[in-house]
Amino acid sequence: MSLRRLDQTASLTAQFNAWQRAAESLQAGALLDDPQSGWFVTHPAFRLGLASPTVARWGLRLLDRWCPGLHAHIVLRRRVSDDQLRAAAASGISQVVVLGAGFDTSSQHLGSLPVTVFEVDAPSTQHDKRRLLERHGFQPHWVPCDFERDDVATGLRNAGFDSARPALVVWLGVTYYLTTPALESTLAQLENLCTPDSRLIMDYGDPDIVGHGSPRPDVRRVSRYVSRNGEPYRTGMTAAQVDELLARHGFEAITHQRVPALLDHYDPANSRRLARGDWNAVVTAHRVR
Repeated sequence: MSLRRLDQTASLTAQFNAWQRAAESLQAGALLDDPQSGWFVTHPAFRLGLASPTVARWGLRLLDRWCPGLHAHIVLRRRVSDDQLRAAAASGISQVVVLGAGFDTSSQHLGSLPVTVFEVDAPSTQHDKRRLLERHGFQPHWVPCDFERDDVATGLRNAGFDSARPALVVWLGVTYYLTTPALESTLAQLENLCTPDSRLIMDYGDPDIVGHGSPRPDVRRVSRYVSRNGEPYRTGMTAAQVDELLARHGFEAITHQRVPALLDHYDPANSRRLARGDWNAVVTAHRVR
């Protein structure tokens, strides 16, 4: 495998996503309230994009033209995650595992809920995040892990995860960048780690995100962008393929939500007028055996 960005430094796509969440939070009628994401935006260009609500708005408009639907997906998958987190806590689930946490801010938003958060990610990204979070007094349970090489289950158990109790696993913005063996291995470990009644939320892209041959110009653009930055898309799937993948490892898919459906649910009045590009989906599932 060729040298990846994560072998050397923190994920740039994680910063890009953090900028989107922070920029959305600055907008009138924002679909997400997550100003804490701005803590992790250190890249000069992205910092400039948070200079004011107006600057952020223009940045988001340009993004919506460059790759329609990407921003809506980034923002609204977080809304789905927040809804799932609250529902899990209300049902008595007290462990949350964030796989490929990047600059996710769940541990900051869950401060009032009786849950323990385990953040699993590449050491290079965690190094930057730990330094920034310590300034603000937050300390989740850290689990350094390279999904292509490391044992997720061992790392979680060593960090205090209790495999006798159900958990919510949040796995967003990760499957795109993993090889098929890494996906299968991670789900196999979750199968052994998670009790029945555990829950999973993950997202995925369509099969044509891999390589640069998509018939959709916007998908080709974003595929080239992530490749140039050392984080190429490696896996895309159909809903049926996701269902089969989950079923092989003891999980049953409950819902698949694509961008148009997410916008209809979270912005029924179309107040934000976000593009409805349709090449990503969020799936919720539960452990059944």
